[in-house]
Amino acid sequence: MKRIVLFLSLLTVACGTQMIDPPERLIEKDKFVDILFDLSIYNGVKNNTTPAFTSSNLQIMPYLYSKYDFDSVQFFESNLYYASRGDLYLAMFDTVRARIERTEQLMDSLRALPLPESPEVPED
Repeated sequence: MKRIVLFLSLLTVACGTQMIDPPERLIEKDKFVDILFDLSIYNGVKNNTTPAFTSSNLQIMPYLYSKYDFDSVQFFESNLYYASRGDLYLAMFDTVRARIERTEQLMDSLRALPLPESPEVPED
């Protein structure tokens, strides 16, 4: 599904000069950026983890449908609409990239913190 959406998005941007009308149930831009961010994190984790994660057959889309209250048709139509507006779509992905970079910096700073010493457990 993701490959189809990406292909159609790129095809729309590459071939079309006329923007499409917004769908009736357009996912608002900020919410769509949140969805793209979550998808990016999921794909990054999926591609950089052990086979145990990938073999678990964890499906992200049903989780995102519930978390952000949208459906597959709404996602497809919204993605197609935003992709037809190349500058806006690129800006949305720039926002996602910046958010990922901030998250990486936060994770790096947390990793650099010293671990607290374990409290001694009294022996019985």
